Amino acid sequence: MLIRKDFLSTFYKLLRSFSIKSRIFLSFLFLITLLLFSVNFLIINYQKNSLKNQYYEGLTHNLENFSLEVVDWLVFFDPLKLEEKVSSLKNLPGIVYVMVVDKNGRIVAHTNPSKLGQFIPVNDSTFKTWESLDNNGIKHFNRPVFKEDFSLGAVRIGVSEADINDFIEHSINTLKRYMLFISGVFLLVALVVAYFISITLTKPLNKLKKSIQKVQANKFEFCENEKLILCKDFYQCKDYRCPSYGKTRCWLNEDSKKWCKSVLKIECEDCFVYKYSCGDELGYVIESFNKMVADLRSYMEQLDKATKEKIKLEKYSAVSEMAMVVAHEIKNPLNSIKAACSYLKTNFKGKVLQEFLSIIDKETQRLNELITGFLTYARPVPLKLEKTQINNIIKEIINLVKPEFEEEGKQIELSLDPSIPEFYFDPYQLKQVMLNLLVNAGDATKKGDKISVATQREGGLVVISVKDTGEGIPEELLDKVFEPFFTTKVTGSGLGLACVEKIVREHGGKVSVFSKKGEGTEFKVFLPIRYEI
Repeated sequence: MLIRKDFLSTFYKLLRSFSIKSRIFLSFLFLITLLLFSVNFLIINYQKNSLKNQYYEGLTHNLENFSLEVVDWLVFFDPLKLEEKVSSLKNLPGIVYVMVVDKNGRIVAHTNPSKLGQFIPVNDSTFKTWESLDNNGIKHFNRPVFKEDFSLGAVRIGVSEADINDFIEHSINTLKRYMLFISGVFLLVALVVAYFISITLTKPLNKLKKSIQKVQANKFEFCENEKLILCKDFYQCKDYRCPSYGKTRCWLNEDSKKWCKSVLKIECEDCFVYKYSCGDELGYVIESFNKMVADLRSYMEQLDKATKEKIKLEKYSAVSEMAMVVAHEIKNPLNSIKAACSYLKTNFKGKVLQEFLSIIDKETQRLNELITGFLTYARPVPLKLEKTQINNIIKEIINLVKPEFEEEGKQIELSLDPSIPEFYFDPYQLKQVMLNLLVNAGDATKKGDKISVATQREGGLVVISVKDTGEGIPEELLDKVFEPFFTTKVTGSGLGLACVEKIVREHGGKVSVFSKKGEGTEFKVFLPIRYEI
């Protein structure tokens, strides 16, 4: 028992060392081989038994006919006919002897001529029908011979069981060869089928394994699924309002789930599109994995967003602290310097002196603007919401900067959407947003370039676009443009776009940038339309 357990344990460990593909292949091959062996064994045994039964049925039939044929030969005693018939029966396979006895028990015909004329013991069973098997494996068949009701004698045949089995074995050798050939062909086909089945079953698992390895390497990619179908194709849907119209894996979109539940009155798990796309159990595992990847993507994006927000808050806090120091320690001395400079410029003459005083005045003004930027970004200014027309605010800012742009040889285009209604926002701060964006566009362009400003309503949002044909921003710097103190210009505090992002965020909107080096830059401001405060 212990040896058996050790063997099973060793066999199990050996089997576990194989790949799933190999285990499926070997299991399928083992089952097919076992099935072929069992079928061949049953067919050959059935054929043996069938041949044996047919042999004995034929022998019994021949014996019955023989007992009828010898009636006249015994009555008229025709030894030649008897000998001829006995000899013909002797040619049958497995026959040991054939003999005929008369009513006195005298052998009148025998396959062994030396026994002619001898007597056998006569008893009640001599002239009856019986069969018996002796210790030498000889089966004896006895049939009485009657003429009407008179006993004339008996016929008896001895058959060797071993000889019959050899004859049957020899007879089915051809069948064995045929079965072996068929089994070989079938086994070869089974090998090919088993190989393709193992590949078919393990292919999705290999895809899943590679996708898991990618996730471990922080590459959140979906596992490939070749059975995916589009919801719009199956349902012939033309409703473009659907959040996942024309997209695969609509069940990963929460908005689409709500849409299907409200419009189609069906859950994603019960939808035919989901079931068909999954297919078998492995397909369900793959799509469950993809759901996990989608969740991981979402969590990582939220974590990244929270991290960036934390960095912004830390920078905001640093700017706030620095702004307070600047306000108390630098702003007052700067005002004194500016006042003294104005006094000197007014009361003292001299070309060189005036040049130096102009430089001092200019730099003092620049420092004041820098400090003002710090304070504007750092000081929390509550929104003063007013219901007004955003297009009018944009027109005011355009009229403010247009003369300077035209003087520099830059074109400015304006396209305003008249369908935008009045809504609540802080007009003063939105002016600051537009001014910062236009100043940035002006700094990024040169003579002959174009600056385009447009508004458009998209559902419950107003989209403001400021686009230029300037140098553009390198792709690797796009994620940093809204960070405090980040600037690509030689001058400037790096707080302009940070203020833009802060003001837009406080309005519940967002701002995005699209740029390509050498082709220009586009800023888009998305503001929610608020009809009530």
